[in-house]
Amino acid sequence: MRSGLLFIALAYVFVGNHPALAQTAGWAEFHDPQTGLSFRYPPNLRIRRRYPQKFNLPEVQSIVELVGNTKVNPETVVLRFMVKRGHTSAAEQEKRRKLLRSGCKSTSRMTIGGHQAIVCLSAGSAAERWSVEIMRPRECTILTLLGGADADQAAPPPHDGEFPLLSIIRTVHFAPASSAATH
Repeated sequence: MRSGLLFIALAYVFVGNHPALAQTAGWAEFHDPQTGLSFRYPPNLRIRRRYPQKFNLPEVQSIVELVGNTKVNPETVVLRFMVKRGHTSAAEQEKRRKLLRSGCKSTSRMTIGGHQAIVCLSAGSAAERWSVEIMRPRECTILTLLGGADADQAAPPPHDGEFPLLSIIRTVHFAPASSAATH
C-alpha cells in the first residue's frame, strides 16, 4: 500500500514538473494565417488581438494575447505573442542572440516547435521577469503580463501554475504563412 501511494505521489510530481506531458487534447487551437503562428490553449482563456500600431511597434506584424481571469485581476494578459514582420536572415538572428545575451540578466535555451528559443530573465523594477524569444522560423517574443497579486504565477522561469504557461508555450509552432502576408 505504501509503495502504491509513493508511486502515485512520484507520478504526480513527474507529470506536474514536465509540462510536455500535460493533457492538451481538450484545448482550443489558435492559428494566424498571416504569420503562421499556432498554439493550443485551455478553454478558460480567450484570444484578444491587438494592433501593433497602437504600441508604436512598426517591426511587429501581429500581437495576440491570451486573456484570463484571476481572483484579483480579471481580464489579465496571461501570455502575449508578438510576431515580427517577415523572416530574418541568419546574420540578423545571430545579432539578436548576442543582444539578448548582453541585455538579459541571464539566458537559457528551450526547444519550441523543433527550433531553439532563448528564455531571457530580466530584472524589472519590482521583480524578475521572463520572455521567450523565438528566432526561427519567425521572430516571436512571448511574455506574460501577470503581476501584482498574481506575480507568483509569472515568476521565472516560465512554468505551469494556475495557468499552464509553459505547456502553452510548448505547443507553439509556425506553419508556412500565406504568401501575401509575408511581404
